[in-house]
Amino acid sequence: MISVLALLVSAVAGYFSLTAQSKAHQPAPVATVPVDRPPEPEEYPVAYAKEPLRVQVGCSAVIFLDLDEPRADAQEAVADLRYDSRCGDEPPRLSLGAGAQGGSQRNNADADAAGCLRAIRTSPLGPGADVEVKRGTALCVLTAGVPAVLALVEIIDVGGTGTAGLRATSWKVPA
Repeated sequence: MISVLALLVSAVAGYFSLTAQSKAHQPAPVATVPVDRPPEPEEYPVAYAKEPLRVQVGCSAVIFLDLDEPRADAQEAVADLRYDSRCGDEPPRLSLGAGAQGGSQRNNADADAAGCLRAIRTSPLGPGADVEVKRGTALCVLTAGVPAVLALVEIIDVGGTGTAGLRATSWKVPA
């Protein structure tokens, strides 16, 4: 009887020894620190897609574009882009307006919300910077409206003095 009892005690001690040993080899839990990040771009629903905007102004004229709606000939105070027509051989220029939080030039319109956000974060247009209006060029713009809109504006056609065709796609930015 004593030997059976000793055998049981030995088995229980072995079990606890193995359990403690396996817990010793597990990595300690790592504390996670919450990071304040914007939502993933997949969470940005499309507000409008490939909306045409036609710009037609005379020589040395300015027109403003609002990307929250979208609208050509918007008021300067809410405009996200400023279109400056030039005279002679000088091409028109686009720059960020008062209604834009930020923007970035792209070599083409092959971008989604993630690509636009990355471009604005890593290669923003600085104060006073502008972009030559030429076919194939694109701009990513984050508006300051509430709610904010992330827009991709593609230049699809450049005509005579002061004329250009643009196409805009936008995503709603969650608050």
